[in-house]
Amino acid sequence: MSTRAARRVRGLTVRVACAQLQARPLELAPTALQDVLRAIRRAKALGAELVVLPECSYPGYVLLDADPYRKLIPSDGEALAAIAALARRMSIDVCVGIARRQPDGRLRNEAAYIDANGTLIGSYAKCRLWNFDQRWFVPGRALPVFATRFGVIGMMICADGRNPEIARTLVASGAWMMLNPTAWVGSGPTYDDVHNPQADYALRVRAIENGIWIAAADKCGSEHGAVHYAGRSQIVGPDGMVVALADASRPQVIVADVRRRPPAPLLAALSPGDRRTLRARPRPAASLVRVPPRLWLGVYQSAPGQRDDALALRAIEAQTVHAIVRTGATVAAVNRALEAAAGLRHAILVGTDMLAPEPARAAALRGADLLVWMRPPARGAILEIARTRAMENRVYVVLGARTDGTVGACLVGPDGAVVASALTHKASGFVAVIDTVLTRRKEVVPGTQTFADRMPNIYRWLDRRSP
Repeated sequence: MSTRAARRVRGLTVRVACAQLQARPLELAPTALQDVLRAIRRAKALGAELVVLPECSYPGYVLLDADPYRKLIPSDGEALAAIAALARRMSIDVCVGIARRQPDGRLRNEAAYIDANGTLIGSYAKCRLWNFDQRWFVPGRALPVFATRFGVIGMMICADGRNPEIARTLVASGAWMMLNPTAWVGSGPTYDDVHNPQADYALRVRAIENGIWIAAADKCGSEHGAVHYAGRSQIVGPDGMVVALADASRPQVIVADVRRRPPAPLLAALSPGDRRTLRARPRPAASLVRVPPRLWLGVYQSAPGQRDDALALRAIEAQTVHAIVRTGATVAAVNRALEAAAGLRHAILVGTDMLAPEPARAAALRGADLLVWMRPPARGAILEIARTRAMENRVYVVLGARTDGTVGACLVGPDGAVVASALTHKASGFVAVIDTVLTRRKEVVPGTQTFADRMPNIYRWLDRRSP
């Protein structure tokens, strides 16, 4: 495939490769190790100076075993030694996902960084474990950055990318590029149709909000016929542009020339209350003994310079809605309309306030079920940002676009999917349901919540980085 790459400038650019590997079950761990070594050779043949490989490239991701190395396979140490020897021989830096044993025998899901001399510079252990990860891995608690020959680099693993705090903290520590060994799990009728929010849109938002490069290497295929991967390994620029993209369903190595530059995070003004909320100790979702309300919301997409169509508003109201959001109304008017919807907790963000993750995060932590984004920028990845804020906070988001925007007004659900939308470039409306059970349970998958596994201590960077 062709990739768009910047003109290489000696000392300022790095040729980065992402190696997408075929998923292998634990029984094929020796084959998985050979896949890793072949991918490193292929990356070097393409001129790469740094190659990123998927989460748990070795011995596998869905281990179903807390002690996989008791089987007749190479140990984690032997696998890393083989990778380090090849890195030295090929003169290439390698970031590889591997299940590593701690001295007490427990496993951590790690990303190991080996330089072109074959030296293990360091490793990062995944902090935000997915539901079945927790059955055989223990979480990491540190967020280190690494001084490499290419500058300061950070690493995160798969679901870590769903927590905006993690990338934010690494950038505050000086990382200009994020390496993301990942195993994006999803579902679909074919491998080409397997979707995952990080592959689809959220990785782009992480790059935009932090002003950094991100190189993500995923698996493709399935493990055990029950866990399916989205593929689509990608290298994303600080502007959110995907400069190299793998297919969904086959192993391959993608490359791009990545120009080094200081990170440029988007920052929002935060009140003292916001800061206290962000630093608060995480709490499990509230009990749902009393079933929260299910409400119907109307949204009307206004046209600048025109009165909202009274008949259209009456038609929306006739559908027994609890409130109507008019995207051309004042913030005060929208606030009054939503306050009339008994049981609905909401917050309104205006203009560029949604571009940085902290204002939405603070509002969700205070209990908002619905975020309304009024007067969003006319251009840019605003739909992707709205979907990411909904997904990472498990809330509904109204993207309050008007008819002169590049995308239409819409309601995004807590899973990041667009629930309903107005007609693009046409004054129009829609009605959709808000199920507050979803927003208050905060459950992504069984055993995995959005807020209960937060690490509020990492928000110390707020004391150093303020607009």
